[in-house]
Amino acid sequence: MKTFAAAVLILASTAVVVLLTPPIDLAAGHGILRAVPHTFADWQGVDSSFGDEVVEDLRADDMIIRRYVDGERSVWLCVVYHQNRRYGAHDPQLCYTSQGYSIGRTGHARVDDGTERGLEVNTFLAEDGDQQRLVWYWWTTRGLSTADAGAIRSRMATLGMLDNRSWGAFVRVSSVIRDDGIEGATARVREFSSIVARDLPGVFARADSAQTAGP
Repeated sequence: MKTFAAAVLILASTAVVVLLTPPIDLAAGHGILRAVPHTFADWQGVDSSFGDEVVEDLRADDMIIRRYVDGERSVWLCVVYHQNRRYGAHDPQLCYTSQGYSIGRTGHARVDDGTERGLEVNTFLAEDGDQQRLVWYWWTTRGLSTADAGAIRSRMATLGMLDNRSWGAFVRVSSVIRDDGIEGATARVREFSSIVARDLPGVFARADSAQTAGP
């Protein structure tokens, strides 16, 4: 009887601990990415999550995944941040194929990021049965935003040699293709990517300056 009572007490104590300390959402931004706005223009963001095993595979120092909504329109933003490492240029197509998607219509698009030439980004269409997702992505680090994974690795390596520190972020914007077709999804993703491409470098620059300055 004493053994049974002790077991019940342990189970009850465990339940209380779980309730008081819920699991941490590893994809909600706990470091640098806490500064990424939940509001971009008219788009309102809500944090989502990845499975812990996916987060561990990415080996990120910080990351977020959010769904942003503007009326009936919605897009997804994923940012994966790495510091003093070179893991940041991972291939998002592998993430989709590992989840059962097939990849098609790969290419490039140009985003108005406020510069004269704009920002070239990578694009592809992910399909799984009746579901289709349009995906645009690029990488950014200090002084560079690019669709070229090799260029971002080289830039991070150079920064690491010069400053003994570097950082890089992978940025992905996607949208499910709905009744308005790929044209509607393209318009949503293009609009939101433009806003993010303009704003995120400032977020990272402020965080970079704060870390350089130290306490």
